[in-house]
Amino acid sequence: MSLFNPDTLTLREMAGLLRRGALTSVDLLEFYLQRIAERNTSINALIQLESIDELRRQAREADELASIGKIRGPLHGVPLTIKDVCHVRGFRMSRGLEELLGEASEQDATVVARLREAGAIILGITNVPELCMAFETENLLYGRTLNPYDAQRSAGGSSGGEAAAIAAGCSPAGLASDACGSVRIPAHFNGICGLKLTQGRVPLTGQFPNDRSGLFHLTSAFGVMGRYVDDLALLGPLISGADGQDPDTVDVPFSESEPLAELRVALSWESTRTQVSPAVKQVLQRVELCLSSVVAQVFPATPPMLDEACDVLWRVFITGADAGRGWKRLFQAMNKKTYTPATAELVRLSEEVELSVDEMKRDWIAIDTFRYQLAKFFNEHDLFICPVFPDVAFAHGESLDDRDRYAFVFPFSLSGSPAVVIRAGHDPATGMPIGIQIVGPHWQEERLLAVAAFLERKLLQWAPVVPAGAAIR
Repeated sequence: MSLFNPDTLTLREMAGLLRRGALTSVDLLEFYLQRIAERNTSINALIQLESIDELRRQAREADELASIGKIRGPLHGVPLTIKDVCHVRGFRMSRGLEELLGEASEQDATVVARLREAGAIILGITNVPELCMAFETENLLYGRTLNPYDAQRSAGGSSGGEAAAIAAGCSPAGLASDACGSVRIPAHFNGICGLKLTQGRVPLTGQFPNDRSGLFHLTSAFGVMGRYVDDLALLGPLISGADGQDPDTVDVPFSESEPLAELRVALSWESTRTQVSPAVKQVLQRVELCLSSVVAQVFPATPPMLDEACDVLWRVFITGADAGRGWKRLFQAMNKKTYTPATAELVRLSEEVELSVDEMKRDWIAIDTFRYQLAKFFNEHDLFICPVFPDVAFAHGESLDDRDRYAFVFPFSLSGSPAVVIRAGHDPATGMPIGIQIVGPHWQEERLLAVAAFLERKLLQWAPVVPAGAAIR
């Protein structure tokens, strides 16, 4: 292995060293293969790995090309992982359901193809809950993913496998997705960085099992996860832009952020739905203190209609508003008869929600009104900083005990807003990581990333956690 420790290198730094020959793709690959061998069995984050021979072949090829100055792209020779949510050539995708596990995918989703075109080597795919429809990662096909900080706690969902793999140092970064908080909750639970891009910036072509996902297509967005803010800044633009297939994706350039000194920041840890823990409040207070001397202003302000947005997302998108008939038909069509407790509870809760035509019209009007009011809020404030979740990661099986705990993430799924999560502290009582959420107007990812990068330097940078029972290296 080279003198460089991959844990301390951003993706951009890895790729730069590879281009200069100071680090080899073979060495980088072997580092992560060793990590996976040592730690993945303790957390069950990666569920399929590319064959070792094929991975080594790709790494050797990347080194040979680099030696003659042929660089495929900004990720040349860098290994990544992919959430089990879209087609990845050569892998048997499942979205957490044995009933959907079939032949290996023959073609990459657009986002995966773009990562490969940028030079990435796909290590493997990571675990998800059934249909990616839970905030904890467990299914009957691959089992439960454990939080690497505490095996008794959840890694979150639905990108829990991806987040846990990165937190444990088994992967430097990867592709995820977010329809209701699925990038942001796991990033917070596992102490890593996550970026949900503006809905409509990244094509959903190649989602598994179908390109279109019904109502959820209106809140779904691909995102990226990594160890450092700069990992997100590199990956986000690489997967963005229209592909000529997803009609809802548009080409909007990434614009450089304004200087921090010009930014008007709204910040709040208050919610009418849930009360944050003292540790989460202290982290937000420290963030406020860090920013107060470098931005134009920090306001104690909250966007309007957050409660209404939470209710609409739950009623219309998560439960389906049809007394559970939609979920039942879907599962009957695939002959699914057994469920994880989280899926069974979702179906049960969905049975309690049925809206009339007039009520559905009311909720669709509320969606439009909320998006309009949020845009007005962002005319007065350049970004909004708030918690991701009111506390640290919950214990396994508790994801639907209190849906009001998702009050900080649900609204910005409904609005399609970009959001960044970074680790900003920890709970002194448990040692569990605590993240913050930075939300902004559509298409302003660079602004959010600039603030996140500043806070990362002032607060906490990532370091891998060794799961209980794993070998220390």
